[in-house]
Amino acid sequence: MPMDWEEWQKSRQKNKGPVGNNLPKMGDVFKNFKVPGGGRLLVIVPLALLVLWGVSGFFMVEAADKGLIKRFGAYVRSVDSGLNYHLPYPIEDVVKVNVNRTNRVEIGGNSGMNEETMMLTKDENIADIKFVVQYRVRNPQQYAFKVYNQEKAIIDAATSAMREVIGRNTIDDALTEKRVPIQQDTMETLQTMLDKYEIGVQVQNVELQDVHVPQEVSYAFRDVTSAKEDSVRSINEATGYANKVLPEAEGRAFAIEAEARAYSSHRVNLAEGEAARFRALVTEYQKSPDITRHRLLMETMDQIMPTAQKFLLSGELGQSVLPHLGLAPGSSPSRPSPGNTASTGLPAAATQTSGSAAPTGDSLRR
Repeated sequence: MPMDWEEWQKSRQKNKGPVGNNLPKMGDVFKNFKVPGGGRLLVIVPLALLVLWGVSGFFMVEAADKGLIKRFGAYVRSVDSGLNYHLPYPIEDVVKVNVNRTNRVEIGGNSGMNEETMMLTKDENIADIKFVVQYRVRNPQQYAFKVYNQEKAIIDAATSAMREVIGRNTIDDALTEKRVPIQQDTMETLQTMLDKYEIGVQVQNVELQDVHVPQEVSYAFRDVTSAKEDSVRSINEATGYANKVLPEAEGRAFAIEAEARAYSSHRVNLAEGEAARFRALVTEYQKSPDITRHRLLMETMDQIMPTAQKFLLSGELGQSVLPHLGLAPGSSPSRPSPGNTASTGLPAAATQTSGSAAPTGDSLRR
């Protein structure tokens, strides 16, 4: 059975007197205690501890860091890289912030962040987005003291900014050609939010790594994507065909135009030459009409019957063609004497021009 407390106290007072009479007194303890070396040790030890406490205020700041000095928990000043000093703890303390490192956070997917990345698009579709945010510390004081959990605050702000930007775009924009504008818009929106929260960071890049639709509708979107790819391929093929055919057609058109211009120039020059020849012929005709008509007649007959044997009869011989009907091919009729020719005023009595045919049907009478 447990001992009764009152009975125990009565038994103790009865056997040993008042409680505490047997305990040693503090004076008796220190009275018998002796310090080796006399009282100097009592002075040296506190001084050594004081010196060590004062030396503990020295600290080193790396080249990529910025030192922030706190006095009783409040920020007082900043120090650069190198050896620095602050009052020993707990009077002052230092917080080091890396201002040169590019920090990276992944949001969505298998990044380990329990963030809901299912976002609603402008056309009321759901998109699961995985993206990366890269940033650097711009204001170490704000980064260290304004926000308790900086990375969590940046992730929350980035998710909100991406949700806002995706809400202004369609699912096709996020899946196809407008990924770069979405990234740029998200970066600007996120920077505005972080400046408002005074986190003290500069967003350097926002990159969409994966954008896909929920599994329930992925097959339908896959068919749509395939159809769009086929459309783009058909457009590219049509563009290539047009780029091939149009230059050929333009070349043929240019050749036809050049040929037409050449033909026009030829016909115009020919017509001008004929006109000039006719004007010259008119001038000569006005000077000698009979001779000109005679010459034109001979030239015309020579053009009409280039291979026929032709005879020109004039003067008395031209009164009758009977003496010339029996002429053999290649034979030449007798010519009148020069006196006779001169008396008649005609160039010759009979002239064989060319050919081997009989002169019967081709003889002309002057």
